[in-house]
Amino acid sequence: MRGERQRRERKVVTVVFCDLVGFTSRAEAMDPEDVEALLTPYHDRVRTELERRGGTVEKFIGDAVMALFGAPTAHEDDPERAVRAALAIRDFAVEEELELRVGITTGEALIRLDARTDAGEGMASGDVVNTAARLQGAAPVNGIVVDETTHRATRRGRPSAITASSRARRRGSHSLPTLRWQPSAAR
Repeated sequence: MRGERQRRERKVVTVVFCDLVGFTSRAEAMDPEDVEALLTPYHDRVRTELERRGGTVEKFIGDAVMALFGAPTAHEDDPERAVRAALAIRDFAVEEELELRVGITTGEALIRLDARTDAGEGMASGDVVNTAARLQGAAPVNGIVVDETTHRATRRGRPSAITASSRARRRGSHSLPTLRWQPSAAR
């Protein structure tokens, strides 16, 4: 795309970042075909759960998956859709005896409207992407952590669409939100 003008737009998006626990060290001892045999159905199912709820997989990085809700197509309830997708992904992982962590945050990002995610081109830029990755790292095994913005957006004047099972404090020097919620079920 060098020399061509990229179409970009600032948008509020919800970013989902999920990663298998301990997969890197596990994969080191596996044959490449066995790694692929494990990752392919995992990637397929994660993509299905995200897309079923209106999300877009921006990238797969080994066992990590980053997805956007709100770009390229926005829905009024994108944060809730993201949480529901994460719950479905977590339930699938538990059923398959996989362990993962999921982080979800909502915020402003610069979106490349002409990005070809199927060709590995990144679509979103901004701190919201980094924050989702940090929240994922702070989640417990088979847990989902959402930031305060996502939690508020799922409420919209009614009882929360997520059930908070705990709150956590700021970790170290990371700029994580002071309060984080771990959804256990959608209402």
